[in-house]
Amino acid sequence: MVPSQLQTRTVRPLTSIGSTTRSWVKGFIAILGECPDICDRPSGSPTVRQSGRKLVHLPLYESAALVSETFIHSKNFEPELPPIYRGVSIARGGAFAHALDMVAGGDVEAGTLVWTRRADRLDCAVVLEPDQPLAASLPVVYVALLGLSDALGALGPPNIPVTFGWPDQIEVNGGVVGGVRVAAADVRGVAEAIPDWMVLGVSVQVHGFPDDDSPGLRADRTALHEEGFGEVETPALLESFSRHFLAWMNTWQDDGFDQVCAAWIARASDYDGEVSLTVSAGAAEAETVTGMFTGIDGAGALLLGTEDGVRRIGLAAALQEPSWGL
Repeated sequence: MVPSQLQTRTVRPLTSIGSTTRSWVKGFIAILGECPDICDRPSGSPTVRQSGRKLVHLPLYESAALVSETFIHSKNFEPELPPIYRGVSIARGGAFAHALDMVAGGDVEAGTLVWTRRADRLDCAVVLEPDQPLAASLPVVYVALLGLSDALGALGPPNIPVTFGWPDQIEVNGGVVGGVRVAAADVRGVAEAIPDWMVLGVSVQVHGFPDDDSPGLRADRTALHEEGFGEVETPALLESFSRHFLAWMNTWQDDGFDQVCAAWIARASDYDGEVSLTVSAGAAEAETVTGMFTGIDGAGALLLGTEDGVRRIGLAAALQEPSWGL
C-alpha cells in the first residue's frame, strides 16, 4: 500500500501563509489559555446497552431525513474560534467536500476551518499544510480524536466514557457518534514527498436520528443526546474542539507521537482481547483481519498478533474510506 492510494486529488498548491503546520499550531499556544470552555458540565442519564461488540469497520449510513430550516444555525451566529483559524460557514452540504473544493481552487490557507450550520450534527473540516511526508502526517487522525474527546469531556457529564475505535471512530457510552476522515494532495507515488495540503474532516451526531426507531440501542450509530450529553450543542462543541485540537497538535509537535499514541490507547475500546476489522486494499477486495491487539507503531499502524505472526495494518490502507457512518 503506497501513500498515494489514500483518497487524493491533484490540485494546484495552496496559497501559503508562509508557514507549515508546525508553525501555525505552535504560534497559537499562548492564546489557548484565553479561550476557556463556555459550557458547564451538564447532567444526564446515559443509555445502557446490553451487548458488547468487537471493533468492526461499519458500512456508511445516510439519514433519510432532510436537513430542515430548524436545523440550520442563524446566519448571525459566528463561533469563537482561536485566531489562528479562518472560519468559513456553509448553509448546507458537507464541510469535508466543501474544503476539498476550496483547495482545488487553490485560494485557501492552512488553518481554514469549514463548518456547516447544522444544529443536529458537528460537521467541520480543517485545511492543514503538512511539513512531513504523507505517511508521517497521517497520525493527525489520532490527534484529532484526542482533541474531540477532550472537547466532549469538557462539555459533557464526567461519568460517561468517551472512547475510540481504530483508526477513526469516536464513541460515547460504547456507541459510535461519529469520527474523522482525511484526504491529501496527490504525491504521485513518491513515498517521501510532502503533500501540498491535507484536509481533516470531523463529524459528530449531536441530536438523534429521525429515522431511528430504537434510539440509543445501536452500537454502530447513536447521538450525543441519546447518550447522556443532552445539554451539549453544536456551537459549543465546535468551539471546544477547535481549541483542544490545537493543544494536542502542539503536544504532537513538541513531544512526539509516543505521547499521543499512549493517550489514544488509554481511551481506546475493545483492546483487551481479540480485534476484528475490515480493511480495503485499493482495487482488491476488502479483507477482514482478526488478531490480538499488540500495539501501535511509530507510524500509527495497528499491530495485531495472528497465527501467522504480527500483522501490520497501515493508516493509509485503513483511512481510504471512513469506518463510521452517520
